[in-house]
Amino acid sequence: MYSLPIKFSIGVLFLLVLCSAIDPAYAQVIEGDEIDVELDTMKSVKKIILPVVVYSPETQLGVGGLGVLLWHPSRTNATHTRTSNAELLFLYTTKNQSIILPKYTIFTPEEKYYFEGIAEILLNFPEFYYGIGSETPITNQEEVDYQLVGWESKWLKKLIPDKKVFFGLETRYFNRSDINIKQGGLLDTVKPTGYLGYTAVGIGPAITWDLRDNVVNPSKGIYFDARATFHDKFLGGTVTYNRYLFDARKYFNLVPSKRQILAIQAFGNFVVGDAPFKELAELGGPRIMRGYFRGRYRDNYLLSFQAEYRVPVYKWFGMVAFAGIGQVSDAKDPSFDEFKTCYGAGIRVMINKKENLNLRLDYGRGDKDRNGFFYLGFSESF
Repeated sequence: MYSLPIKFSIGVLFLLVLCSAIDPAYAQVIEGDEIDVELDTMKSVKKIILPVVVYSPETQLGVGGLGVLLWHPSRTNATHTRTSNAELLFLYTTKNQSIILPKYTIFTPEEKYYFEGIAEILLNFPEFYYGIGSETPITNQEEVDYQLVGWESKWLKKLIPDKKVFFGLETRYFNRSDINIKQGGLLDTVKPTGYLGYTAVGIGPAITWDLRDNVVNPSKGIYFDARATFHDKFLGGTVTYNRYLFDARKYFNLVPSKRQILAIQAFGNFVVGDAPFKELAELGGPRIMRGYFRGRYRDNYLLSFQAEYRVPVYKWFGMVAFAGIGQVSDAKDPSFDEFKTCYGAGIRVMINKKENLNLRLDYGRGDKDRNGFFYLGFSESF
């Protein structure tokens, strides 16, 4: 059986040292996650700064910090406005790699406006590439590193107050350069679009219907997000393609007195045109199809469905079980047969009762490669 390298991450959190095995691509562990710590319930602004130490075969030893800011508007309308948050992660490794990841979710008073985005600055960042398609063998694994500066953001305005329907624009900018590939390797041989670097700039409409009671750990409600982003050279990029994405979720509180939650999600990403290999739809990671590397399978189209059952066990401790199916497909001959499956379980430690925020440790296993990975993060995967 082919063995994948395992990453270990150590974080100093609330004077507690956490140590667990993590998926090899560090971005998978932290991308999209949120952290919330209640320092003073009498204040509308909360903040925290954490030291972070990580180690992986790719990055070796890395040290840095994580800063988080959370806030509400004035108490007079706090009940009508969910918690806003902003966070900044910085890491520097012994291989001279730098990782800077800012992220934010902002609601203005009465949620008249809704802003959400993430930026990435990765210098000499390594990850694995397996090729394009739904049946790429794991023996294709090839390490590639690059420089990345990019962001993805939504600027939305509420259209229907009672239904919390927001409409606006999404903007995307990703510049990958100094891509270091193996001579005679898969990337060097196939030469997919963007294999030597590219700049992708896109803009397009976005609509979000968000009836969740809590952004980081919902117990009930509906969430639907749809975007159409058009990337073109006249915007300043070097590539032309379109991306269409939808994310539909539903949350059921099956036992309200004990907060037993069933969460389900349908996710689709459809990329049309001559997109760079890193801009294609990717299967795997801490949010979609846990148990596979992020980008283990990539192609023009992706469909995924997953469900998770979350139950409290004792006071601040809980557990979850999850399963999912997903597949990528070529745009020239769309076919979503033979879906890949994943399954797993995890533990939850509540670190903020007011926001129902959990520290989570999940173990996911994919059926195709028969390998499993641990994921450490904050907030739920969806």
